[in-house]
Amino acid sequence: MTRIQLLTLAASAALTALPAGAQVYSDPGVRILRAPRGRIEAGFDDDNRAAIGVSTTATGTLRDTLGLMISSVTRGGPAERAGLEEGNRLQAINSVNLRANPADIEDAELSGSLTRRLTRELAKAKPGDEVELRVYKEGRTQTVRVKTVDSDSLFRRREMVRYTREEAEDRPALGISIQSSGSRRDTLGVLIVSVGDSTPAERAGLEEGNRIAAINGVNLRVAREDAGDAYVSGAKAQRLQRELAQLKPGSDATLRIYSNGQFRDVRVKVARAGDLPRRSRSYYGGMIAPMPPMPPMPAMPAMPRVRSWPLESIHMELGPAIEDGLHEAGVQLERIGPQLDRVLRDLPAALESIRVPNVVLDVQPPRIRTVVM
Repeated sequence: MTRIQLLTLAASAALTALPAGAQVYSDPGVRILRAPRGRIEAGFDDDNRAAIGVSTTATGTLRDTLGLMISSVTRGGPAERAGLEEGNRLQAINSVNLRANPADIEDAELSGSLTRRLTRELAKAKPGDEVELRVYKEGRTQTVRVKTVDSDSLFRRREMVRYTREEAEDRPALGISIQSSGSRRDTLGVLIVSVGDSTPAERAGLEEGNRIAAINGVNLRVAREDAGDAYVSGAKAQRLQRELAQLKPGSDATLRIYSNGQFRDVRVKVARAGDLPRRSRSYYGGMIAPMPPMPPMPAMPAMPRVRSWPLESIHMELGPAIEDGLHEAGVQLERIGPQLDRVLRDLPAALESIRVPNVVLDVQPPRIRTVVM
């Protein structure tokens, strides 16, 4: 008999078992800066790479003719100090055009060309050099001079991803879920889609459907010119997340709230995420980019019903018991195997010897007679 064994795939354990100094990832120009407490940060080998502290994206819409959209701004970086914000458009750097040609808007191969152009121009500068930016902001174009810095300083400052549970539990939270709807209503602020029970947001009187127009004076409203642009709406929601991340649990945040047709200021006490009910922790459910509709899918065939357990439960609790049970069942089957073989061998002959009678009902009112033939 073949015994069924349960296998646990432990890729993470395999990685931790690698010998010291083993080469896990190698790419020319990329190096690991540090990895404290489970966090991994990467940088570039070019120690003199200039940066201004923004991430940009091409939205694939006619708005790209206004310039590259700033999707995120590094906290405390040169761009933020110069007043640049998420949703602004970079039209030029040192007189080099960053505005899309209307004929190239829908060309996927050219969608990243403007970002690469910006990167090339920044590569010509050294940390500490000034670059001149033409920026489209709040319906008008302005010239901004930004002093670049060493990119390594931004990578160290901008801790984008947190992996440890302890850090996730310690992060600041209000107890709301937000969303960028991509509708014209985003000109009123970021949409609150849910408010958790027993949370700072609930105690402050916030409700589902309210709009957050600003946090601590930082504007979160989409400009009228960008109304309906899902990319800009998403950038505003990310700005709210970024501003909230700079606060400390126990501190106060002032929110500009739109509700019942009017704006009002609300003070909210920031909480520690780990102290809130699990379903009441802040969540961002916005889209980074609008997706085209999916084509209709063919009907799926009927699928067998599968019951699953958490992997750790199977491995630590159910696994040995299931394996022992299957082994014992195999032993019992082997014990009665000869008897089953005889039954299966004699079954066809036994079935042949069984005569199935025909039963006829003879109906002659008022009598019914049964005849077996």
